[in-house]
Amino acid sequence: MARSILRILGFGLLCLLGCDVGTSSAGGAGGAAGTLGGASGHSSGGAPIGGATSGKLRDYLGVTEFPDSFWQVGTAEETHVDVTRLESAAALIERSGWEIHSFLVARNGKLAFERYGWSTGTSVVDSDKAPHQVLPDERHAQFSTTKSVLSALIGIALQEGAITSLEQKAIEWFPDAANLNPSPDKALITLEDLLTMRSGLKFMEGEEATFQAPDPARAMLARDVVDLPVGTKWNYSSGGSDILAEILRVATRQTPLAYANAKLFGPLGISEPPWVAGQNGTNHGGWGLSLTTREMARFGELFRNDGRWQNQSVVPAAWTDTSTTPRCPTSWGGEYAYHWWVPPLPGFFNTLGAFGQVIYVSRERGLVVVFTANLPNETANSIFQQIIRDYVVPAAQ
Repeated sequence: MARSILRILGFGLLCLLGCDVGTSSAGGAGGAAGTLGGASGHSSGGAPIGGATSGKLRDYLGVTEFPDSFWQVGTAEETHVDVTRLESAAALIERSGWEIHSFLVARNGKLAFERYGWSTGTSVVDSDKAPHQVLPDERHAQFSTTKSVLSALIGIALQEGAITSLEQKAIEWFPDAANLNPSPDKALITLEDLLTMRSGLKFMEGEEATFQAPDPARAMLARDVVDLPVGTKWNYSSGGSDILAEILRVATRQTPLAYANAKLFGPLGISEPPWVAGQNGTNHGGWGLSLTTREMARFGELFRNDGRWQNQSVVPAAWTDTSTTPRCPTSWGGEYAYHWWVPPLPGFFNTLGAFGQVIYVSRERGLVVVFTANLPNETANSIFQQIIRDYVVPAAQ
């Protein structure tokens, strides 16, 4: 099925990334891992609170059927959020007919707003095509939001000394580099070049060949360098993220998922989330992770709080700054950092997953905003930026 999904998504620039990941139930606060490709994504808790209605965003804020070991509902004094403005945003979503599956706003570490919409079952990654009310314990394919998680793991590995420097050359991690179509230009590619999508390696987003190869990272690294000089031209490349994922595996002697479970997901209380791996066992660096909306918000809250989680340093504070600092302009709007985006919204940085799986963070406003959706890639960004600019920011004045 992965092959057919990737073929559907092979429309180049508009595809932030496509792959076959089914939805699954996370099960309560942290959740047990769901089943890829076969889980319906429906909660085991039965019918949604208040019944399901197509086209409506249902309020699950504080609903006891879906407890959470971290997220608590904030009082008006704790969040200082004008909820009426967010209600207006929800009304806009409903009027516009946008298929937004979830819309969560947290401020100062507390939930202020949490709505879940209706899944039509028409997404290419929906293994269960039955329309249903999306629920808080439903895990969603993250698409390229996975890249920002990979970036966090790179930062942890740097602090631990498993990776020495972002200036290290990529080929140094591949002892068989002589068999990977070597060239003087390819020998110059650094980890930083890969993190900023400026490796120069030939790739068109949406193609499937490297992901289907027995070793995706080596298939990608064996490609020609076409954008010269290396490190100067931005070209979005989930294939390049697979190279980083393999480097992380070699450096830590663990798969990205195992390393994340120990160093990132475990501390955040995220229990064994599904993450698709290539044939060689390395989890794909640019896609394949599935999380609930609240789990996405935990990751955003970690970065809002400078990498600290409940008085524990999880991601180095310096890395949360470095990795979200704009490094280069893009042809997609906004600027690119180290597998994070910096949008034209002052004070925000964000993840960006295909079809509308995003996390926006603003430290100065104390905000974490999460959306999951099934929207056209060419409109998702503008919709979310409109909601944040016109409704969320005014609500948090």
